[in-house]
Amino acid sequence: MTKVIIPLILIFLLIGCKSITDSVDYFGQTYPDSIPIVFAPGTISVKGRLEHGISFTPDGGELAFGILDKEDFSGAIFHAKKINKKWTKPVAFEPLRNKCVYLPYFSPNGTSLLFSQSNAGKDNASTDIWILEKVKGEWGIPNMIQAPINSASREANACMTYDGTIYFSSNRNCEGKENCHNADLFYSKLVGNAHPSADIIPEFASPNDEESVFISPKEDYIIFCRYTNDESKVDLYISYRDIHNNWIVPQIVHSTINSKDWDRRPFVTIDNKFLFFTRLQIGESGVTESDIYWVNTSKLFKPFVYNSLSDTTVQIGKKFEISVQKNYFKDIDDERLVYSINQDQFNWLHFDREQMKLSGLPTVEGDFELTFSARDRYSNMADDKIIITVKK
Repeated sequence: MTKVIIPLILIFLLIGCKSITDSVDYFGQTYPDSIPIVFAPGTISVKGRLEHGISFTPDGGELAFGILDKEDFSGAIFHAKKINKKWTKPVAFEPLRNKCVYLPYFSPNGTSLLFSQSNAGKDNASTDIWILEKVKGEWGIPNMIQAPINSASREANACMTYDGTIYFSSNRNCEGKENCHNADLFYSKLVGNAHPSADIIPEFASPNDEESVFISPKEDYIIFCRYTNDESKVDLYISYRDIHNNWIVPQIVHSTINSKDWDRRPFVTIDNKFLFFTRLQIGESGVTESDIYWVNTSKLFKPFVYNSLSDTTVQIGKKFEISVQKNYFKDIDDERLVYSINQDQFNWLHFDREQMKLSGLPTVEGDFELTFSARDRYSNMADDKIIITVKK
């Protein structure tokens, strides 16, 4: 049965330790390891209060996050900044005070804030994407982004790349369909000073919602949430771009990060070292808790197939040598991957992982499945299979 994330909640509610060499101050908190923990308990994540969707400026000097009203799920955005190396107390963000707003996201250059805002005269479930920009170092006046990013449907959240491309979620593909609330992921490239088109990302479309999108500033990976099953509920998924600029099949994020609650609203720090996300608990009476968690990215990123080797044909009784691309696999946070193959199954095949050479003298005909594997420093692994056909 098709699973749809409840629209009202959808919008509003929205190993080993990793070595850290810098000293970015995330609200005075001790860095987490590979197991998610509540971020700033008692100050930002307050028990009984519904927080969601945190974002930091790239210089680590400002933060913004959402708070939901338990009665009508109206939203407010709270803000804090670092002054003289000390964080201010989070308070309602002055440029958006007394507005029904959600899901703040700072642009990679730190000069813009994307957020969603309820449509005037409609219920809180109907939102558009807005932008707030700095003028001479001060936050200015918010403006609603025009079509085609916004539409007559619900646009829930947005984020941005270095080149100004905006990624966002929308249920516009439900127009004209009965009982359809599904959201999909879209992107809109900046051309000049405008975003003239908006296109769906077809690789991610499914019968379930794709929502809570985070795009990396370099546009080399994307994280979003999707309903997984009745046991795991809503989980975080990740996808990477290959050498042809295509998105690979999304993979569910490691089980140390996802839980049996609703895990959503991802945000990764500019250095790719920490993942922030919202964990939502829903009971029989409705939403019981919504807190912001954070975790290091040692189990978030793993090797992925970037430049795969093609199937190949060789001759029996004839030596061969094949160069394997050094960028066969990539990893966001590890450039020194360890490669291996299942060569023990073939006594005529050899792989030199230092020289990245595959060689051999085949002695039998047939189709042979060869598995290439890559392992990173955190023992995350990925595999890719090719077929070597041996003929006369």
